[in-house]
Amino acid sequence: MHFNLNLSIAVALCLLPVALALAVIFRKRREQRAARPAPFKELQRRPAGEALRLKLETLDEQLAESMYGLLFFPMTIVFGLFLTRPKDSITPIIFFIASAGSSIFFGIKIYKLTHSRTNCRLGYDGERFVGEELSKLIRVGFEIYHDVPFDGFNIDHVLVGPKGVFIVETKTRSKSMDKTGDKQYQVQFDGKSLRWPWGADRHGIEQAKSNGRTLSSWLSSATGEAVWAVPILTLPGWLVQRELPSDEIYVLNPKEIYKFCASEPEKIPEAQIRRIRHQLDQKCRITIG
Repeated sequence: MHFNLNLSIAVALCLLPVALALAVIFRKRREQRAARPAPFKELQRRPAGEALRLKLETLDEQLAESMYGLLFFPMTIVFGLFLTRPKDSITPIIFFIASAGSSIFFGIKIYKLTHSRTNCRLGYDGERFVGEELSKLIRVGFEIYHDVPFDGFNIDHVLVGPKGVFIVETKTRSKSMDKTGDKQYQVQFDGKSLRWPWGADRHGIEQAKSNGRTLSSWLSSATGEAVWAVPILTLPGWLVQRELPSDEIYVLNPKEIYKFCASEPEKIPEAQIRRIRHQLDQKCRITIG
């Protein structure tokens, strides 16, 4: 193998500005975070979709790292090829296999991360949309709590008012196209399962029920009084046709929640509402860091 010093120096000089630019970007980003902290230490309420927002940030960082890997591993391999300038035919093949292997590895990783980010973004937008609809309930005496944290999971939304305590589980699903190219927008609820244009499932039903039981148990223990949280499963963008009623869960479009909750009779005295709100206020504070 023949070593070409001038060529290797030229390649290194070409790569140096890119490396320096990335180093400056990361350094400035850290400095800006440290130099410009928020003027407050915590939020009184977690915003809608907070857990998914944090997950989106993590996915974006992982995507950036994978993009750098996809770019720089083949560049490093090319640099090594120019540096060594092999005379045989085997070494270039080995370099090619290494480059192809790294590209496949990072390509698959980027594809999976992109797929996860698309789903995460859809869920995040759905929770924010539902949060805006739920804010209308403030005018009839409800307090709204979003992204209520528990061990290993979060409850998307909790409504507390004289008319009761409700948990709202949001499930956002893309609309499919029919044979004519029109979007399908109806889903049927038969009291037990959901029938989508592509088939039936129970996605979100058991989770909403479980979240209702969890919140009921936690609030009953925390306040010393029996509390029952009514579970609601909401499907943004879908027209819900309810074929049979269910006493365990309500499946609604977000725009139906206001009328449903506002029309309920008053069930909880003001003193108990204050105790419930106090517990949720403490649980839903979020530290700014």
